[in-house]
Amino acid sequence: MERTIVGYHQDEVDEWVADLSCGHSQHIRHNPPFLEHPWVLEASGRDSRLGQLIECPLCDRYEMPEGYRLGRTSTEWDEGSMPAALRRGHRLASGVWGRIVMGEGRMRFVSETDPVCDVIITPDAPQSIPPELTHRVEPLGPVRFAIQFFQP
Repeated sequence: MERTIVGYHQDEVDEWVADLSCGHSQHIRHNPPFLEHPWVLEASGRDSRLGQLIECPLCDRYEMPEGYRLGRTSTEWDEGSMPAALRRGHRLASGVWGRIVMGEGRMRFVSETDPVCDVIITPDAPQSIPPELTHRVEPLGPVRFAIQFFQP
């Protein structure tokens, strides 16, 4: 998944790390001939890349960033009470991660990624949801579930 560069910081050995809109961070190194990113060495170069998209492999694996805390939990729904909007493509706001937690039953989770993520969520296998990712859910019989929302 591509994510926006929103800032930079230096790690413990003074290497530059891009802060991404998803909450993850990614080293940007200039180490020729293997890594060619001379723009990272100067403030003007880093500033010129703010707002640009880069791939985030941690989002590709649906891994929630470290340090995110539970902000709130939705109402517990079942297959009849769940909002219709959850069955259609929708997305979480920038910077907000979600996790679908099943109390009972099974539900299909489908995201609009390349390749498509199409998984079955069960009580012992919750599903994380990255911010700004279009997705939908489909109950597979009787279900009981809630959505947890996480922020930094």
